[in-house]
Amino acid sequence: MRALAEFIMKGRLQAVAVAGLGVGTLVFAWVGVAAAVLVLLRKGLAEGAYVVFWALLPAIAVATIGADVGPLTMLLGASVTALVLRNTQQWANALITAVAVGLFSALLLTQFANAYLASVLELVQPMLQKMQASAPGAFPEITTGDVAALIGVSAVLWSTLAVMLARWWQALLYNPGGFRLEMWQLRLSPMITIGLVALMLLLSKIGGDYRFWAVMCVMPIVIAGLALVHGVVGRLGLGRAWLIVFYVALLILRPLWVALILIAIVDSWIDIRRRLPVRPAQ
Repeated sequence: MRALAEFIMKGRLQAVAVAGLGVGTLVFAWVGVAAAVLVLLRKGLAEGAYVVFWALLPAIAVATIGADVGPLTMLLGASVTALVLRNTQQWANALITAVAVGLFSALLLTQFANAYLASVLELVQPMLQKMQASAPGAFPEITTGDVAALIGVSAVLWSTLAVMLARWWQALLYNPGGFRLEMWQLRLSPMITIGLVALMLLLSKIGGDYRFWAVMCVMPIVIAGLALVHGVVGRLGLGRAWLIVFYVALLILRPLWVALILIAIVDSWIDIRRRLPVRPAQ
């Protein structure tokens, strides 16, 4: 990974090559987006916009020819998110930006791309029908609004992961250990948490085509919760084994997700990490 980051930062040609080739493939699109974002984070808008522009070309091609707007929404969302992170140096602001881009993307699709959403729904309909037949009543009927929500959630998730990968690369090259410290300290403010929860409840109450849009609002809280767990483990010097156990439990125990969200909300008010002692790693 370090070698790839060094190659990207060698010059414009290398950065454009990695970003363009990555974005042009569905499997490695987020790596290509991360390459463009790395230039944005390190060199700013003037240099980063050049790489993003050339990465937009394969993203637009995939959207028009391949009928997949995922790489395009990911690239645009990650670029705006990275700029906010660079200018504010606050992950909380970056996460809110990612959510705003996801909601805006979903809204644009519902207003101006109903035909596209209907085509995606038609494509996945056979699979949905099989799932509904295997477990009657377990799966709700999916609408074009739900498809838009899924695209929005994907944009928030993958653009955030791309920015995190780029930030990790940046720390690897220029600030060793910096990314880990940023993640350990990531915490939402009470006002941000209140705003996210209020918007989440509002979208949930609207129902209909907007019933799954609330998932986008809860994602920053989940990420803040994961950062809290990593921060507590690091501050107490507990070691990676505790993190492995936690993630295995997260995969098995669904109520643990609810607990993670609740503790992240509580942490926004009382700052749990600040109240813990600092111990050396075991």
